[in-house]
Amino acid sequence: MPQLADNAHCTGCMCCADSCKQGAITIAEDKNGLWHPVVDAQKCTNCHLCEKRCQEVCNGTFLQRNPINSYVPYTAWNKNQDQRNLSTSGGVFAALASTILDKGGVICGAEINNNRVKHICISSPEELPRIQGAKYIQSYSQGIYQQVRTHLEAQQTVLFTGTPCQVAALYSYLGKNKSKKNLYTAEVICHGVVSNLILDKHLEYNHADQIVSFRTKNLGWGKDTYTTAIKKGEKVVLKNRHKNFFYHAFTSDTVTRLSCYQCQYASIERVADLTMGDYWGNKQAKEEASKGISLLIVNNNHGQQLLDKCSNLHIETTDWQLCLPRNPRLYCDKHECKNISITTHLHFLFNYIPRFIVKNIVGPRITKRSPLAYLRAIYVINRKKVIDQRVEVELKQTLKRLKK
Repeated sequence: MPQLADNAHCTGCMCCADSCKQGAITIAEDKNGLWHPVVDAQKCTNCHLCEKRCQEVCNGTFLQRNPINSYVPYTAWNKNQDQRNLSTSGGVFAALASTILDKGGVICGAEINNNRVKHICISSPEELPRIQGAKYIQSYSQGIYQQVRTHLEAQQTVLFTGTPCQVAALYSYLGKNKSKKNLYTAEVICHGVVSNLILDKHLEYNHADQIVSFRTKNLGWGKDTYTTAIKKGEKVVLKNRHKNFFYHAFTSDTVTRLSCYQCQYASIERVADLTMGDYWGNKQAKEEASKGISLLIVNNNHGQQLLDKCSNLHIETTDWQLCLPRNPRLYCDKHECKNISITTHLHFLFNYIPRFIVKNIVGPRITKRSPLAYLRAIYVINRKKVIDQRVEVELKQTLKRLKK
């Protein structure tokens, strides 16, 4: 039997399942709402190919990272206002994707489907809205790496987007057969993925049926912490801040996948051709900022080639001192939060502890309405001060490295 990464280190990238030629590995959601591989001993031939493709087992030995002296950070937004409105921030992904689609290429991204997120491939501009917008639970990606390889073998241009660990998984899966010329990768600035149970309970507490989007810019970018859901047959923004359970749980950093706390990709040495995310701390005018501003980092010449082909983006070079401080996952992890994590206890909490207690423990917030939620929030904030101190140190070190 293969010795894959244990639950504390498995990133849930699902590369092992796609690598298995015997179909011996399936992906299942565990009782705490996280994806994990399951090996069928009867089908397994002990070829250990899954181990060789697993970045956690190999500790990233065969992973090629980009040299930081080639990075260029940009302030960016989509010139197409409709695409920008549908996007979580400035619509960079939609602009890049449109460039590929207009030339007959394929885009791989994540869509929301039945209150879960799944990676799919699209080949037409009409399908693009399906994979726009940020998602904060982990996507089901089994099968997507095989699909990318098929498209590349057919000489099609592919843009693959996902978390850094998913981009690394794709490179690992393709191995020496990867065609760098036709493959572009864009990673999101990832703060860690939360348990699927958090979304389920968020919908339950708000008496909603289906999640539509995790953020909406109806109130303006930067005020978009509310989810949009189907409730009583209608699409509504769940604006009750006291019931914004998902947001409070996510920002607490206590319900994240365990491997995310010590993520090997939370480093300035990036994996993908391009890095995308919200540009918090930008200096744009309020009118422009309210529509959403993206941070786009070009990590290598291949990424720059794609950007040069994209005519639908407004870009301005920016300063590392402006774009890094509000995006600490670009240069350091948050391993200290593992000590306050309750991820492995979610099944027990939701099934055996009274709801009013669980809601305040899992989704703590500063409020006078609930002393328990208030105390829990203060506790979490105080424990996370250690991280804030380390972030400041690592920020200074990273800025020095980038200036060399």
